Amino acid sequence: MDDMNAARLEDAGGGRTRGARPTRLTGRNLLAPAVVFAVGLASTVIAGLSYDRVAAERDAQRFESLVAQRVISIDERMSLYVGLLRGVAAYFAVDQTIDRARFSALIRRLRIDEEYPGVQGVGYVSLIEDAAAQATLEEAMRTQGVAGFAVWPDADDRTPESAADTSEALRSAIALLQPEDARNRQAIGFDMASEETRRAAMIRARDRGSATASGRVTLVQETDEDVQPGFLVYLPVYAGGRIPETVEERRRLLEGWVYAPFRARDLFDRALFQGLGGELAFAVYDGVEPTPENLLYRTRDLGEPGRLGFASVERITIADKPWTVVLETAPLFERASPRVFTPFIFLAGLLATGMLTAASVRQARAVDAAEQARTEVEELNHTLEHRVERRTAQLERARARLAELNVDLERAVQARTAELTAANEEIQRFAYIVSHDLRAPLVNVMGFTAELETVRSDVEALLADLAEKAPEIASEDARRAIESDLPEALGFIRASTQKMDRLINAILKLSREGRRVLSAEPVALSEIVEGLRDSLAHQLVERDATIEIGPLPRITSDRLALEQIIGNVVENAVKYLDPARPGRIRVTGQDAGPLVRLAVTDNGRGISQTDFERIFDLFRRAGRQDVPGEGIGLAHTRALVRRLGGSIEVESTAGEGSTFTITLPKVLDDATKASKDENKDQKESVA
Repeated sequence: MDDMNAARLEDAGGGRTRGARPTRLTGRNLLAPAVVFAVGLASTVIAGLSYDRVAAERDAQRFESLVAQRVISIDERMSLYVGLLRGVAAYFAVDQTIDRARFSALIRRLRIDEEYPGVQGVGYVSLIEDAAAQATLEEAMRTQGVAGFAVWPDADDRTPESAADTSEALRSAIALLQPEDARNRQAIGFDMASEETRRAAMIRARDRGSATASGRVTLVQETDEDVQPGFLVYLPVYAGGRIPETVEERRRLLEGWVYAPFRARDLFDRALFQGLGGELAFAVYDGVEPTPENLLYRTRDLGEPGRLGFASVERITIADKPWTVVLETAPLFERASPRVFTPFIFLAGLLATGMLTAASVRQARAVDAAEQARTEVEELNHTLEHRVERRTAQLERARARLAELNVDLERAVQARTAELTAANEEIQRFAYIVSHDLRAPLVNVMGFTAELETVRSDVEALLADLAEKAPEIASEDARRAIESDLPEALGFIRASTQKMDRLINAILKLSREGRRVLSAEPVALSEIVEGLRDSLAHQLVERDATIEIGPLPRITSDRLALEQIIGNVVENAVKYLDPARPGRIRVTGQDAGPLVRLAVTDNGRGISQTDFERIFDLFRRAGRQDVPGEGIGLAHTRALVRRLGGSIEVESTAGEGSTFTITLPKVLDDATKASKDENKDQKESVA
């Protein structure tokens, strides 16, 4: 009906339904998006180029800083090694005797492995002036424990001297070298002057009176495995312990050299560049020309300059020897460069430009749509009042109809409530009357059963007397009927009447409980459970069972009803414990806002899931019927729980135990209690 009215309203006056017209951008409206796109594109290009320029400058500064760091680290570390040699030279200046034991103790105290990482050792090269001096040195070293000490190679096996040194015959021998590891032991006795590069460095050190590094050599300590380039640093030792003033005096007073051999890769990896990061790749060359034959050390990633293209060639002097260090940026440096964000800046700028342009286009379309909508609103404005009036009339009629329906609904609810109340009262009266009226004949049956028992005793005595006097009269069937059949029948009658009496009493109890007035008062649930545990103490001992009481809250409710509810559930838990294991019953409570949840958990027989509802039915029981009971307790418990405005549920696994959960309001609702009490008063007045 509303759809038909809407269709008529939309068709009012024109005979057609208006639809939304698609908006089309005109040249005037396209101007703003074009300007936004041009400005955004220009801003993106300018911002990207500016950022890239600043980032490149920062990369260059960082590269220069890292280069200076590494050059300084090489110079400082090598100066430290030269200082070590000066200290050892001072030792020989004080005592110029060659004492192997004292020299070994000195080197151990210096802890060169810890304090001077990268050095292969520290040694002393003795100058040999003639054959007698050589024999004296060899005898002295053998006496000090160097078995088979000899100067090698022989003079005849030496390499030809360079043209610059042909006028000078120089002979030496490594007398001391610590630490005495496998590599260093094979260098003992070696004549360093027999090799051109070493001899040139030894002569420069002697003539200049300062530390001098050799060129690239292969140390005599090298084995067949892991052969590395090496170099040596020499410091001359002069007689008298001071450096002579002239070259002639230095040559005359020379005693020998303190020296340190270095394996280049061990030195650079362990000392010179350790901890400086991997942002630069570098190579170190002996001399001023970075040629392959002069290479001392090279990192694995040194090659073509990376994407950033930073490279530097530095010249440094180490112990009076020039070195060339080539440094380039490594991949780690490039990954840390801020220039990696340049493409993202261009991308972000293009994205922002596209979004702004799209927003500008949408705004232009919105302007056109607004103009179109304004025209349509003006056209439809004259029908708006008519629509409002008609809709208002429809709402008024609907409101009136709703009011009528509400009145009818309230009457129906009141009538239905009255019917249910009357039916409930009738059921209560019927239960009371039936149980009351059944008791009278039941009492008669029970009385006459007692009379029959008395008569049976008399007849039995008479039959016994007759059997003595006239046995032919007292038949066996009569005697069996009096002594066996009649007592058995009377026993069945008595058991049935007692069971009926218990059922009638239970019905009367339920009827009276339904009419009892509830009385709300503060109740400590822990006190009720503790009292119940004390009353069941004897049964708990017999069944080897315990009742654990957890935290229980206080509530405001009917004390008598609570005692009956908790008592029925706990007594059932004790009654149906499994005799095969010690019984454990736990009572706990939980505060749930306006509600309280009481849980009784046991490890008894358990209940099958199909019997979860059956156990709450009146006169219905589940499981083995080997425990006394009439099937009334849980039905009565659920009725009491519902009277208090709560609910009771069970969760159980057969053979493992059960948990009964009782949910009750923390405070008994006065309105509900008053209504229930009023109904009970009406029942009592009717009864």
